[in-house]
Amino acid sequence: MDYSEQFKYWIFRLVLLVSADIMGLVVGKLFLWVAASFLPFALLPVKEFLISDMTGSVAAAVTMTVLLGLVFRDDGKKHAAYEDMDLILVTISAMLLLAAYFVPVIFYNPADSSKAADTFYYMFYFPCRWVMEGFGADIKTAAAVGIGIILAVQLVIYNYKYNSYKKKHPFMFKTADAAQEKE
Repeated sequence: MDYSEQFKYWIFRLVLLVSADIMGLVVGKLFLWVAASFLPFALLPVKEFLISDMTGSVAAAVTMTVLLGLVFRDDGKKHAAYEDMDLILVTISAMLLLAAYFVPVIFYNPADSSKAADTFYYMFYFPCRWVMEGFGADIKTAAAVGIGIILAVQLVIYNYKYNSYKKKHPFMFKTADAAQEKE
């Protein structure tokens, strides 16, 4: 894979990360609030649980993990089948995704921010809010830890699928392994 294809791979994964973030926000806020609105008043504790920031944030993080997991799972299978990429390049891509997700939060200063900026940061980093709520971390730590966990899970999924595909189809890789041993 040449550099332009690697760059396209990273850009596409960045778009998927932002899309999964938006989908997580929709599930964590909108879907849970709608579900809570259908519950009767007798289930008030359940309603309060569903509309809490902690529950919504965990739901958003799980949604992001699942959506990105499907993509990284498929990547692991395809990369093994076509011998097109390896774990090192995917890890570099995940580190770049971590950096791209984390960089906007560096510029966040709650003392100098406007209402629009506060709303943007609240929405964009909502899947990581559970770290702030559960552990009392600031937004920068929460963003790094939250997305770090999500991307670490993606690397595990990728590596598992990559290796399991190679184990299921060992005949495809014998000629490549034999060629490497001769060199």
